[in-house]
Amino acid sequence: MLEFHPIQEHQVAPARMAELLQQAKEVLQDQGMASIDEYGDMLEWVLPRTEETWRKLHVFHPGFCSYSDAYWGTIHYHTGRIRGTVLAGHMEHYTYEAVQDPQGDRFHDGQAYTLTKHTHPQGAGTAYELDPMVAHWLKPTTLTLTYFEEEVTAQPADLVNPASEEIDEHAWDQAQADALLPEVLELIDAELAALTPKL
Repeated sequence: MLEFHPIQEHQVAPARMAELLQQAKEVLQDQGMASIDEYGDMLEWVLPRTEETWRKLHVFHPGFCSYSDAYWGTIHYHTGRIRGTVLAGHMEHYTYEAVQDPQGDRFHDGQAYTLTKHTHPQGAGTAYELDPMVAHWLKPTTLTLTYFEEEVTAQPADLVNPASEEIDEHAWDQAQADALLPEVLELIDAELAALTPKL
């Protein structure tokens, strides 16, 4: 059953931000850019997981993020609690209140829903938590780097109604994604430099 809970937000302590930024820098310097073909609209690096938590880094860019909440029939949600931190950049984080409605144009488990969107602007230093089963999506407004944790559950997260007729086409290729690597590293260095007086 889809549920709705408000997103919880707070500002991250400078020491924690510095730790996450340094970890991100080391991963990017070691592994280079992630594959654009894996998702098409974001880049992802999977970090060592714990028994309870999947840990990942993501890079989003308005030029290749194919975000659109116009895709009828799709409701993206996670079955475990999620936590994220915006390390650099800025994005709009959308959460959706899903109400069963026979005339609704979004579908979950055979039921029609109408979605009400709530918008949460999030910049560098913002941490968020979202309970399971809340539909959500991200829209980067600039080149954005995030740290992400998801509670491990037996049921995987899903895109509901994958039979939607919309085709999610991606215009970016790997060479364009790779060319962002120096820019992302510069973003990290700028955030670390801004944090130094606070540490």
